[in-house]
Amino acid sequence: MKIAPLPKDEEERLERLREYNILDTAQEASFDSITRIISKSIGVPISLVSLVDEKRQWFKSHFGINVRETPRDMAICAHAIHSEDIMVVENTLEDERFFDNPLVTGPKNIRFYAGAPLITPDGFKIGTLCAIDRKPHKLNDDHKLLLRDLADIVIDEMELRKARQDVLKNNETLNKKISELMDTQARLEIQGKELVKLAEKEAQLKSALSQEIAIKDRFFSIIAHDLKSPFNALLGFSEFLAKRADKLTAKDIMEYASMINLSSKTLYELLENLLEWGRFQMEKGDMHSEHLNLPDIVKESMHVLKSLAANKNVSLSSQVPDLTVDADRNMILLVIRNLITNAIKFTPEGGAIEVKAERTGEMVEISISDTGVGIAPHIMVDSFAIDKKTTTLGTDGEIGTGLGLPLCKEMIELHKGHIRVESEQEKGTTFRFTLPEAA
Repeated sequence: MKIAPLPKDEEERLERLREYNILDTAQEASFDSITRIISKSIGVPISLVSLVDEKRQWFKSHFGINVRETPRDMAICAHAIHSEDIMVVENTLEDERFFDNPLVTGPKNIRFYAGAPLITPDGFKIGTLCAIDRKPHKLNDDHKLLLRDLADIVIDEMELRKARQDVLKNNETLNKKISELMDTQARLEIQGKELVKLAEKEAQLKSALSQEIAIKDRFFSIIAHDLKSPFNALLGFSEFLAKRADKLTAKDIMEYASMINLSSKTLYELLENLLEWGRFQMEKGDMHSEHLNLPDIVKESMHVLKSLAANKNVSLSSQVPDLTVDADRNMILLVIRNLITNAIKFTPEGGAIEVKAERTGEMVEISISDTGVGIAPHIMVDSFAIDKKTTTLGTDGEIGTGLGLPLCKEMIELHKGHIRVESEQEKGTTFRFTLPEAA
């Protein structure tokens, strides 16, 4: 058995691996979905997300075996991280490096191995995404492309995972500074949610891969453009407080704390929308339709938002007949809440919001109308476009994210419905969407 030599950049490579804080952590659905896609697409019983540290290869995801690690001396992946390209061993018994390896001769009985190196953005190979069979196997070009692209997605997931940890760490530091300055200032909270599942259970290989890559590109584009501004505000205000707190009055400190709070709320809302949008993209195939009593769904949505409307002295009312729709409960609750929240945001104090519904053929049309400021025609054209930033300030200076309406549109269309908007400036806005009536 030939033991793989250490890479020339071994110390830097291990340091980069440790920066992800991923070793010896629990399994995560986003990584497990990738190994499941590999095994089902390539037709092998075992697939792994393998990370190579000093003395072992540790598996973040392990489809087909109930093992979390093996010694590095025996690891075939330790050889694979020396290559920029996929390492393919069609028959380990015919390879002088592995024919007497215990993983080949022992109970694991490995005969075929294909591993794509996991290469960080700065070029370090920290492990592999690998496919394993207990019999000799050949890998076609499509499967090689799939393995390479999904290895890139594994790295993207690790980068996103690290970014979330950095956000939480920065938020903890910021909370500590504010609490030291103002005992009465509420601690800021940023809740993280599990990012998206990447599984496409039953799609053809090329279409499934194209969808995953398109989602990733759109997601990173939103993060790159919209997270930067609130982060800059948070860092700028908190740095100013840290350096000048001893020279500021209590009133000045309160003003800067309020600015930090506003930026934090904006960032929190954006992260929530990003996570909700990302999860929806990954779980489109997991819609669970059921018969829903429409008056109950509307009542539940309005109850959650009652206090938000009361804070602006905006009245909420509904005229919804006893209709039943066939829809996914969580999605429709999110759509109604999102549209009512928008109506509250753009309705001035003393205004009114009303929810109505009526049967139209085999569909039910729900409308949410407000007496707010309305939408300018040039903004209304792009209201549902994910690639156009159309958000404007609310009547009390509330800041939107631009993700809510595109998310509503995708959810309604998944139910074979349609959504549209009617608006007149300074008079109000009505959003209308349709859902299938339950048989």
